[in-house]
Order: sequence, then C-alpha cells, then structure tokens
Amino acid sequence: MKVISKVEIGSSNGQQERPTYQQIIANDKIQPPTDMLKSADRDLGVESIDRDRYISPEFHRLELDRMWSKVWQFACREEEIPEVGDATVYELADYSFIIVRSAKNEIKAYYNSCLHRGTKLCTTDANLQHIRCPFHGFTWGLDGQLTEVPCRWDFPQIKDEEFRLPEAKVATWAGFVFINMDLDAMPLEEYLEDLPAQMRERHQEELYIAAYGRHIVPANWKAALESFIEAYHIPELHSQTWKYQGADTTQYDIFPHWKHMNRSLQPIGYPTLEGQERVSEQEVFDTWYKVVRGDNPPTLPPGVSAREAIAEMVRTYQGKLSGKDFSNISVAESIDVVQYLLFPNMIMFRGISMPSHSIYRFRPNKNDPDSCIFDLIVLRPIPPGQQRPEPAKPMDMTKVPYSDGALLPGWLGNVYDQDMENLYNLQQGLKANRHSKIVLSKYQEVRIRHFEQTLTSYIENK
Repeated sequence: MKVISKVEIGSSNGQQERPTYQQIIANDKIQPPTDMLKSADRDLGVESIDRDRYISPEFHRLELDRMWSKVWQFACREEEIPEVGDATVYELADYSFIIVRSAKNEIKAYYNSCLHRGTKLCTTDANLQHIRCPFHGFTWGLDGQLTEVPCRWDFPQIKDEEFRLPEAKVATWAGFVFINMDLDAMPLEEYLEDLPAQMRERHQEELYIAAYGRHIVPANWKAALESFIEAYHIPELHSQTWKYQGADTTQYDIFPHWKHMNRSLQPIGYPTLEGQERVSEQEVFDTWYKVVRGDNPPTLPPGVSAREAIAEMVRTYQGKLSGKDFSNISVAESIDVVQYLLFPNMIMFRGISMPSHSIYRFRPNKNDPDSCIFDLIVLRPIPPGQQRPEPAKPMDMTKVPYSDGALLPGWLGNVYDQDMENLYNLQQGLKANRHSKIVLSKYQEVRIRHFEQTLTSYIENK
C-alpha cells in the first residue's frame, strides 16, 4: 500500500492522484481501532431504481405493510421516560404507540388505541398512574391489564384476560429504546449486527439529549435519508467545505454479513481532489478554521498536517467539555465523519466531534409520500460533576433556519440549511419525469443501493 505524503495533496495539471481513505489515515500519528483499518468494497451492481419508490402512495403502503411492521426502529431514549409511569408517544404514518416505563426495569410499547371505540389513549408525553381512555373511561394498568369498564354490566362479551392492551416488542441498547411490531422478530442484538461493537467506546448511554429538532421536510423519507449517506454531493452543495472534506476519498463499507447496517468513513483535514485545484496543508487548515471557528487561523507548526492540528484542537475542546482525557484517541475518531446507517431510518456517528453526537431519524409524515419527519437529536456528555440534565424537548424546525444557532452551531447549521433547501427540489424533480429511473454511481452511492436492496428484501418477503 502506498502512503501519500502530507504535502502530496494535488498536482498542477488538474489530474490529482486520489488516495484511499486507508492511505490517508496511514499518515496519522495515532491510529484508529482495528475495525476502522478494514474496508469492504462490495459490488452491488449498477441497476437503476424506479422513481415510484419515492412518489407512489401504493409503494408507501407496501412499506408500511411489509417493512415497517417487521423491523426494529428507534422510538425514544430511556432518559425520556426515567420514572415509572413516564410515557411518550411514538408515531409512524397511521401507527401510534405509547412507550411507557411500566416498572423500574421494564418498558412497554402499547398500540395507542382504545379497545372500545378506538380513541387515542395518549396524545402527549405524560406521567401515568394508569392508561385511561378520554372518551368513555376504559382503563388499563401500566402492565396492560384491563382494570375498569364503565357500566361493565353492559359488556358481557368482555373477558379481562382477552382485553389486555396489544403490545409491540421492546428492547434497549446504549440508552435507545427500540420497538418492533413483529412479535416473532429476531432479537435486537442480532438485528444490530456489528454496530454495538463498533460504537462501544462512545458510551452513548452516558450522554443526554442536549438539543432536539423536529422538521417536516417536503421530501419522501427515503430521498431525505439517502441525501445524508453519501459524500458525493459535498463539492457542489456544500462548496464552502470542499477544501477540508475529502468527499471523493470517503470509504464506503458494506461487509458481507451486514444487512441492516452500513457505514462510511470521510476524512476531515483533507480536501476533495476531483476537479479541484491543488491546495496546501495551510489552506486546508485555514478553510476549516474560518468555517468552524469564524476567526483568523494560526500558522501550522513545521511538519504538522492539517489533520493533526484539527484533531488536537478537537481533542482539547471535547476534553474540557466532557472532563475526559482524549489525548490518546485516534485522529480518525477525533475528526472524521464516521457514519452508520441502521436500517431502516436511524443514522448515528462515531467520534467525539460535531456532528458525532447527533442522531438522525427519518419517518413518513402520515401517509404523504411527498413529506417526512426528520428528527435531529443532539447528544452531549453530562457536564463534569453535574447530574444528568433534563432531556431537551423537540423544537419545531420547519420554519426555523438551522443556522440561527438554536439547535446547532451556526457554521454547522448552515450546512443543514443547504441540505433542507435541496430536498424540496429533489422531491419535485423526482415527480417531474416519471418515465426515467434513478441512476446511482457504483461506489460513492453504494450505501443507497444497499439500503434500497434491503428494503426490497422486506417488500418481497425475502
């Protein structure tokens, strides 16, 4: 394997030598864990994709009936329901669930529908002594057992043991609560594949919800999600960042035994090379510093790469924020965008820098294939010496610019504003020519292809 030197970041003729991600990180002084030193360039073909998957109400219904009803999906964080009786409502299209801590070490997920006349039992977060229908007063205990029927004498057909609240399957991992409507589904531990092992050192169960944004996005949930799992768009859509984000040197991994997960590793402190001019290490560092810090950058010390300088600044900052010693964490884990998709709709990051403490979740918005709910949950370390803060409540971001700083730092919010502005045009363009198909690149968009193939396996019951 050839190692690219720190100064070999381009050539004068415009045809720049493009290293692999593994060649880039081989120069890092502190190497990442073994699993990040592996790659899986998996050939999934070049078949095109029908646009109907993004715009058809019929395909939306197939997803609900054959996929959403069979998969594990992230419903809430444990910290959102810390005490017995604490409940939150999780909704997906027409489905609605009450996620409730029914006992100290037990969480239940009940279908949010009265067994009498169908009224929603719960409409907002609450602490419940019992689950009582607001229409006629039918009541169930937190364990789902029927406890009260008004005018019981008039319901001779009701047998208590058959009138329990129907449940979905519940499991937890790293502070996240997952549900599955299929009571015969594989265990969550199996469904997660290698994700727990690769995310273990991030200890997300120790983090808290510091900010929570909810956005009704004018695009299909898949189109929105897929726009976040490739770096190919960065030079065009986020042109202010190409000098320090290696879009065309991003590594995309789908190991043979992965069905429900895939990942990408995108270098920071290294420029995009395709179609760009040559830049120096100082210019890479200057661009990152001005975008992220908004200040005049210092001069790099002799022999220090942009990656090393950025990593050292991030380690120091995150160490002060968390009270932890990050001095020996790898450069890649300090600054690179190491991103995982957990099928069908959860994206998380591995690392210590922004956006590495963020969780993305995409869901259909009711039964509208042209819109979705985008949840952006920011997790942060509990401040040293303090109790766990109360989790932030969802903030409506539909009409609020991300760059205003309420949810994210302004520089990062600007990136999300660019993403959101693009999604409307994406969805409208998908409908503008229904006769052509979607064309995906063989490598840079392989995660999208893998995601779509996994979805197809559920739709076709394979």
